[in-house]
Amino acid sequence: MSRKLVVPPFKDPKFSAADMSASITGTPSNIQFTDNIGVQLFWTGGNPIGTITFQVSIDYNANSGSGTWSTIQSSPGTDLTVTPSGSAGNTYVDFNQLSAPWIRVIYTTAGGSSGNLTATIGAKEV
Repeated sequence: MSRKLVVPPFKDPKFSAADMSASITGTPSNIQFTDNIGVQLFWTGGNPIGTITFQVSIDYNANSGSGTWSTIQSSPGTDLTVTPSGSAGNTYVDFNQLSAPWIRVIYTTAGGSSGNLTATIGAKEV
């Protein structure tokens, strides 16, 4: 009888109630030994407007903080984006079998945006 190793899911907050009037770069998460990654996002406020993207890196070095980051695309030439557009909301983005060992969340504000953004990354391997 074969046994599967089940690694408990982890939760890694990337930012919590971050001010959406400025752009935000989340802390990189090491996802090297996980199969399934989920990003839960929620935003509040009277006018949260901007774009959320997801970036991966193969050569990121946690000791030096340097590396090359590439935006995940929904199709060739089209970045995968979430766009808060003026009212509170939330979403969940699921990634399966990412090959890169690092991921981060990026928020780019639109002029006059106000609100708070929370992003949490969770992962599991089965």
